[in-house]
Amino acid sequence: MKFTNLFVSAAFVATSFQTLHAQCTVVASVQNAIIPCNGSTILSATGSGTSQVAFGENFNSGQPVGWQFSQVVTIANNTCGVPSLDGTDFMWMGNQSVAPREMTTIALDVSSGGQVCFDMRYAIQAQASPCEGPDLASEGVYVQYSTDAGLSWTTMQYWSPNGGYDPVLTNWQNYCIPIPAAAQTTTTSFRWTQLAVSGAAFDHWGLDNIMITTTAPNFNITWLHDNYSYGPGVYSGNDPTPVSPTGTTSYIVMMTDSVNTCYDTVTVSVSYPQIDTTTTINPTCGSINGSLTAASSGGAGGYTYSIGGAFQPSGTFNNLDTALYTIIMVDQNNCSDTMIAILDGVDSLQIVNLTSVTTTCGLDNGVIDFDIAGGTPIFQYSIDSGTTFSPSVNFINLAPGVYPIYVLDQNGCFDTESIEIFPSTNPNIDNFNSTLEFCSLSDGGVTSTTSLGITPYQFVLYQGPALISNNPTGTFTGLQSGVYSLLVIDQIGCVDSVVITVDSIPAPIAPLQDTVLCNLTLQINGVLSYTGSNWTANSPLVNFSNATGQNPTIVADTAGIYSITLADSVCGFTETFQLTFVADPYTTILDTTLCIGETQVLAALVQPQNVSYLWSTGQSTSAISVTETGNYIVTTTNMCGVSIDTASIDFYFCDIEVPNVFTPNNDGNNDYFQLLFFGGIKTFNCTILNRWGQVIREYDNPAFMWDGKDESGDDVLEGVYFYIAKAVSNGGNEILKHGNVTVVRTK
Repeated sequence: MKFTNLFVSAAFVATSFQTLHAQCTVVASVQNAIIPCNGSTILSATGSGTSQVAFGENFNSGQPVGWQFSQVVTIANNTCGVPSLDGTDFMWMGNQSVAPREMTTIALDVSSGGQVCFDMRYAIQAQASPCEGPDLASEGVYVQYSTDAGLSWTTMQYWSPNGGYDPVLTNWQNYCIPIPAAAQTTTTSFRWTQLAVSGAAFDHWGLDNIMITTTAPNFNITWLHDNYSYGPGVYSGNDPTPVSPTGTTSYIVMMTDSVNTCYDTVTVSVSYPQIDTTTTINPTCGSINGSLTAASSGGAGGYTYSIGGAFQPSGTFNNLDTALYTIIMVDQNNCSDTMIAILDGVDSLQIVNLTSVTTTCGLDNGVIDFDIAGGTPIFQYSIDSGTTFSPSVNFINLAPGVYPIYVLDQNGCFDTESIEIFPSTNPNIDNFNSTLEFCSLSDGGVTSTTSLGITPYQFVLYQGPALISNNPTGTFTGLQSGVYSLLVIDQIGCVDSVVITVDSIPAPIAPLQDTVLCNLTLQINGVLSYTGSNWTANSPLVNFSNATGQNPTIVADTAGIYSITLADSVCGFTETFQLTFVADPYTTILDTTLCIGETQVLAALVQPQNVSYLWSTGQSTSAISVTETGNYIVTTTNMCGVSIDTASIDFYFCDIEVPNVFTPNNDGNNDYFQLLFFGGIKTFNCTILNRWGQVIREYDNPAFMWDGKDESGDDVLEGVYFYIAKAVSNGGNEILKHGNVTVVRTK
């Protein structure tokens, strides 16, 4: 451990730290990210490139080197037990450093701009000296610059302690600050200073890996879509050629000095005009008085519209007839859209659902009925060609004849139809007979013949008050035995009727019901068959004591659901019932291990024969939710017995485990940086950074495998890298781990 207070010349700094460290940043932007169809916009780019180190200090020499002024500081690699980001020596402002604490560089040439990068951490509040951290808002560290040899200082950035326990501030972090334009001179000094301190034994902090770089003049910015270049050293400006994409397009800008290259992308979307809505008013009373209106959005505006003729600035078209119209809209950039609109011309009123009831049996009892569609009330009606009108539509007790119907509304619109009422006489059923029903198979029948009346006829068959069927032939089949009434109705509704009896031959009697049993035997009872029996089953596991007897004993080899059928071959009779031999109940539950905070749905095996479930928790469902470690017992029952099973449920704390070194040399051994353990993880994110805080890779899958390459697929250099891993377990617990991992490229 060394304590040093040094004053070093500018010549020493120049010879010690003029090394190359090239990098660049370019940002693409666009004047309008959304342009109208056939429109254009301007692309812009702003870049920065650094290649020369104006000042560098990593304290690995054991003492401050190249400073204009340095406090008495501690140089070591383990002060306060928190190693630096690269694990090497770092500078610590401990209890040997009095206020104001300060580290000041010599005057540097940063006239071309650049950035100031360094690692820094605060000690944690209330720990023992020299590891006691700042906590007051005024006790933080400033980075400042001076262009007048230290007479005045301007703050570039300040880090408030935020109470002294902020994990971001109390852990090593890498910071990079752009050099302001006012600081870009040939004699600029920089300093890290803590202006307010509670005392030498308090408010300690450390620095490491300080690097001040200046902007390189030889970077060139180029747009890749048209190869336009700004020229070496020109780091901002517009592409003079506007872009006019026809759809969503991304444009890439590249910044390079032929060794180091960086990119950025900007996306331009295209807005096309469209007709959003159309509103129509249909013509009335057969007139050409309809209209339609179109409303549009998008594109460049300045819309004009046409429905087949000249274009107009208004989307409204009047005095239209019934038709299908194609609306064409064009915006001021000559982009267009079309939409179909239909105008349905409807008369002001229309006679619809016109029907008549014909006179019956020579009487003047005809009826005319109809409805009105459209029109404007109040309506007037006429059935004498418009000679007389009535406000009533009730036309009854009419004689046979042709009636011209007129309807008139209050606007003078009208419609006309005509309908005929026919005369009639009674029909007569001349002959009828019946055929027998066999075995209750509904195969009886009725036939008949009819004369007189007005054809065609309609025959209707009733059994008591129940309608059985109707047809135009008078022949009915598929009837059960019994007494029937047969009616014949002619075209105008006149009726004749007779009573007909259909006799039957009895069918077998089989009072078979679905049956559920625990044993494997069933004795059939109550079957009476007049022409023999034939018993069958849907399974070879079922046997009958007498398969042709009326009431056999049924025996099954095993529990199950069986379909049993009795057939009568003479009558074509069949009867089927379901016979269920119930199996003993059975269930099982599985042992399970889960993350603390999860809820396990513990489901008992559900079998068809199981009737009820009872858990050791008192619950009676087939599944329960479990949140605590323990043994859980489930009992299931049915009419034939009981089944019991036990499951052991264990909840544990889910975590992730990270290695600290790997060798990506493709030898099959430790080739990847990956989690050693990550059970029970629901969400995950891991960010890998280099020593300057730049993101190398980022993953959102806990099964990730970093192969030692950056996002471009290039191998990273050997050395120490840093990771920040955040996860949430299935139980909802948040996990945060960060640290370093060393890349070793052994051959």
